[in-house]
Amino acid sequence: MGADVAIRPAARALIVDAEQRVLLFRGELPDREPWWYAPGGALHDDETCHAALAREVLEETGLAIDVETLGAAVWTRDYLFTWQGRLERHLETFFLIRIDHHDVETSRFEPSERAVIRTYRWWRVDEILCSEERFSPVRLGEHLVSLLQGPLPEEPVALGE
Repeated sequence: MGADVAIRPAARALIVDAEQRVLLFRGELPDREPWWYAPGGALHDDETCHAALAREVLEETGLAIDVETLGAAVWTRDYLFTWQGRLERHLETFFLIRIDHHDVETSRFEPSERAVIRTYRWWRVDEILCSEERFSPVRLGEHLVSLLQGPLPEEPVALGE
């Protein structure tokens, strides 16, 4: 990988409700097919993953989470993504957040988020597994089956694309 590839550390929330549905956003960019992904985003300078996650989840969903109650990361992912014509290396850390119910509120989206995010949806795992839609990570449904049915991993599981 060249030195000109920007590194973008990010935190993502796997928000799962009492019905075992996960909240996903649908991204749309002109140079690729639409895809569904978990809320979250880049860490600001000197920000921890937990602090970034709480900030991003509030901004994107209206859900306030207590950093003190967040558990350990469950997944990590290292992949290349082209954003605004520039190649970036995304280093993502995923956290599981279980809730009873939440009415998503997107009024705090930043302009760059509004330009990409068209909608959101609560997905059941079986719907993800049977869908023709694109998900990020690609094998999201399979990873969720393992995560939601088994014990939480002692160390974050490294995912592929």
